[in-house]
Amino acid sequence: MATTLQLIMLALVGGTFGQANNTDYKLVLASILGQLEGCLELHLRNSAKGDNNLVQFLMKLRENALKISLNRKEFPSDLKTTRHNFYLFGNVQQMQDILISLDNTDGFYILALEKYKPEDDAILVDFMAKAWLQHGHSRIYYVQMSLDRILLYNPFKQSLVVVQDPEAYGRIYNNLEGYPLRIYIFDSVYSSVRGDGENNKVLNVAGADAKLAKIVARQLNFTPQYLWPDDEFFGGRLADGSYSGGVGRAHRGEVDIIFAGFFVKDYLTTHIQFSAAVYMDELCLYVQKAQRIPQSILPLFAVHTDVWLCFLMVGLVGSLVWLILRALNLGLRIERIPDGSLTTEISNFGAARRIFIDTWVVWVRVNVGSFPPFHSERIFVASLCLVSVIFGALLESSLATVYIRPLYYRDVNTLRELDESGRPIYIKHLAFKDDLFYGHDSEVYRRLDAKMMLVAEGEERLIEMVSKRGGFAGVTRFASLQLSDIRYVMTKKVHKIPECPKNYHIAYVLPRPSPYLEEVNRIVLRLVAGGIVGLWTGEAKERAKWSIQRFPEYLAQLDVGRWKVLTISDVQLAFYALTIGCLLSAAVCMAEVFLKRKRMY
Repeated sequence: MATTLQLIMLALVGGTFGQANNTDYKLVLASILGQLEGCLELHLRNSAKGDNNLVQFLMKLRENALKISLNRKEFPSDLKTTRHNFYLFGNVQQMQDILISLDNTDGFYILALEKYKPEDDAILVDFMAKAWLQHGHSRIYYVQMSLDRILLYNPFKQSLVVVQDPEAYGRIYNNLEGYPLRIYIFDSVYSSVRGDGENNKVLNVAGADAKLAKIVARQLNFTPQYLWPDDEFFGGRLADGSYSGGVGRAHRGEVDIIFAGFFVKDYLTTHIQFSAAVYMDELCLYVQKAQRIPQSILPLFAVHTDVWLCFLMVGLVGSLVWLILRALNLGLRIERIPDGSLTTEISNFGAARRIFIDTWVVWVRVNVGSFPPFHSERIFVASLCLVSVIFGALLESSLATVYIRPLYYRDVNTLRELDESGRPIYIKHLAFKDDLFYGHDSEVYRRLDAKMMLVAEGEERLIEMVSKRGGFAGVTRFASLQLSDIRYVMTKKVHKIPECPKNYHIAYVLPRPSPYLEEVNRIVLRLVAGGIVGLWTGEAKERAKWSIQRFPEYLAQLDVGRWKVLTISDVQLAFYALTIGCLLSAAVCMAEVFLKRKRMY
């Protein structure tokens, strides 16, 4: 198999190997360079070093762009502009001067030694260990030209690794041999921390993120050292150019992995990087829930406005149809139905008034005193009664529903309505300022962005302030309203605006560059593809719903476990209508008595 790979590499380079001294380590080096992107800079002390066999071999490769630097005794200050670097030294002692400058961890180094003696092993291992401790990476290839081999340093075993293929570097990080890694987790949507606040020591972590962190630690065989979280959990760039929270720790290289979900976005630093996306979430706004409709006027809101309008229109149209039928019957001289009652002649206006009253009497399902004297009118009244039954059943069922499920006034449901309400928007994380409305051409978004204010949460949380005081909107992740703050939603304390401005992928954060990224991504992607992460997040949401049982005050507000018993207060409107009707009838009666006496005199 190794011979086949060598033949393939010979074919790729197109015969250039034939002009050089072809050895196994050169083929391995060529395959390593062929898999990595970026420019390779050759640092040569003088032009004579260009005749070196290894240098000639690299110059003839076609896979990578080359840059040659001559006569540089000091390490270049602009090294970060070049991804990979090659240095040629005469012996191990000459290599010591470059140790403090190996800070370009975004690429790799090739440090070639022309002469090497067995007694230099201790010096080389000490150099490798210092490079790992000072710069936190082991992607430095050591070429021993006299021994025809390439070495890597395994910091977890503190030993040398002979490179036989391009995958040798990756295999070092398959097993960290119990090496301690600094893990940062804080109280977030899918993670929680329990610890000793006096000694700033984390005792236990829980949640979907913590489960994933434990699996990664077990698979990669490292010992997690959980760091005490900062007051600013996520953090971001401050006005003075510094960084706070988790972003600041990753920016300064104070952590190895942050197992808490961050939005995949620009945090204004190039010193952090993200793992593969773990899940998705929305960034939403919430406001205080609209007030509950008083029970005294609740029946008026039992059905929608269009139903009430339809009810009124049918009553008016029904009166008009009945009047038309009466006019046709009288105009065509249709024979009346004898009912044995004494008929008295009344004026046309009186008949029309009577028809109008009888129509509404039938429409509200009250018995008619006398039936109309024509068959067509009686058929019409019967059909009107049937339709009245449908409307009445709809109203009665709606009345029963609103007394069981209370109604509320209209909530803010769009961002335009939020803008028109004039409410300020309070945020608790600085990163939300750049996330929510920035970069949109909409005038509404620009006005809302101007209303955002950063506030610090004290003893009273932001969502608690919104639920009690109102008058402003808050910003949070949708998953937060489904998990830690679900009791505010279930008890109608806050209302989430359905129109969420942003939708983000959620990932973990590592310092840039991190040698653990590839292996962490491998495990994360397998758990995501297998549905394990979805299972954990789903369980967290279900447990959040169950947790409402631990809050008796919220159970009382939800009327859980008991039936709704209607009382006098639930039928206030009926008594108000009866009282008003009695007062009006008394006033009309007194007016009639007064007018009758006045006529008599």
